[in-house]
Amino acid sequence: MRSFVLCVVSIFVCQALAPVSVLHAKEDTKTYSLRFKFTPGEFVHYSVDAQNQFTVQLNQNRETTVNSAQTQKHYRVVAVDESGNATLETMIDRVQMSVQFNDGVPATFDSSNPQEKDLAQYGPIRKTIGNPSRIVYSPVGEVISVLELQKNANGSIFKEVDKKNAKHADKDQTRNLGFLIPLPEQSVKIGESWNENYKVEISIDKTLRKKVPIRRVFTLESVQDQVAVITFKTKIMERLNDPNSSAQLIQKTPAGTIKLDLEKGVIVSQNVSLDKAQVGVFGGKGAMRAVSRVVETLIEPAEVAQKSADTASK
Repeated sequence: MRSFVLCVVSIFVCQALAPVSVLHAKEDTKTYSLRFKFTPGEFVHYSVDAQNQFTVQLNQNRETTVNSAQTQKHYRVVAVDESGNATLETMIDRVQMSVQFNDGVPATFDSSNPQEKDLAQYGPIRKTIGNPSRIVYSPVGEVISVLELQKNANGSIFKEVDKKNAKHADKDQTRNLGFLIPLPEQSVKIGESWNENYKVEISIDKTLRKKVPIRRVFTLESVQDQVAVITFKTKIMERLNDPNSSAQLIQKTPAGTIKLDLEKGVIVSQNVSLDKAQVGVFGGKGAMRAVSRVVETLIEPAEVAQKSADTASK
């Protein structure tokens, strides 16, 4: 059962009433253009705190995996074309992780430590640190193209990934949600929503795989002091009668709140959570539950400089 847990974990993210006045009516009709703004050479840094708990139970056996991760990441605006589309170079700067099975000793990882101290299970994570990728985004967060760093005899170069290649289809979605979110093409009023549709691949058996449609619905909840508050929910758009199929998607339907600075055109914070359970995952028996929370926060330049100085002094 532990190997099953490791597999799933790795897939691993009232207002008071008042009389309506004429002024309120006017405010309700106001529309907002939600756009990302990119400046060549600009660096945008984020701190991400993720907490996850995954529990599997079969008969009297119960196993809980708790993992936490603190990540420092950033993107650099490499270039902006005449349409406002920007080439962003994204990078993971540092990762600190801890994984604990039941009451066992936590297995830890810190990318700032020497590589020889790494446990074998953290090898793939180590490879992502400081490894840049480039993505071309539109001002509404649409992924125009994905470029990957490829090495050859003449050195290294960024090359565009073929969008028709199914192997990279889900990567586009993952990267899109990692730094930017989709914004509506048209201006929206408070209370209006827009959708993002995509697919997640699951295993039916040892050889057969299928893609399940997912819809993420975003809603503009409020705007105050030039900060837009956007909420979202995620829904599986296909009825799944097989508990094993549903179990593979247990961590794919989070909800959350995102704050967007309208003046600067950058995400200020993301607060994403999930609490889902699935029964009958072992031949009609057993159950599993996933609980997670991810908080992503924009880091101001002065704080970035201080963190860099602190790291250098150690």
